[in-house]
Amino acid sequence: MRTALAALVVAVSLAWAAPALADQKPAYEPATGDEVVIYTHVFKPENFEEGLKLTTEGFTAAQAAAGQTRKNDILVDRANHKIVLISYFDKGSSVEAWHAFMGRLDLLKKLEPMRSEPLKVERFKLDAVTTAP
Repeated sequence: MRTALAALVVAVSLAWAAPALADQKPAYEPATGDEVVIYTHVFKPENFEEGLKLTTEGFTAAQAAAGQTRKNDILVDRANHKIVLISYFDKGSSVEAWHAFMGRLDLLKKLEPMRSEPLKVERFKLDAVTTAP
């Protein structure tokens, strides 16, 4: 009986919270003209999980410490030990300032011996954001 009651309480709580969560808007949504940088990391198999954690958590924390407003999409190919981080730079954020930021450079030093290939960096301008129903 307790389990059923607990499940009911959780279900009702989630039902009440869902509309509120759905109404929340992200702090930053990429817009046409924003800079986008794609960082590709290929790790040694034995370092992949640690590299993924450092990439996911470390760069986000460093971006916040640098005072940059960003959105990151992180794509993972576990079979090939590859992580692709797509970073969208808000109008007030600078790619050059980010690339010179010590918090980023320190993290790159930690990741360097874990990688099986050099870091690949590609820069773009966002041309369009589309959705389909």
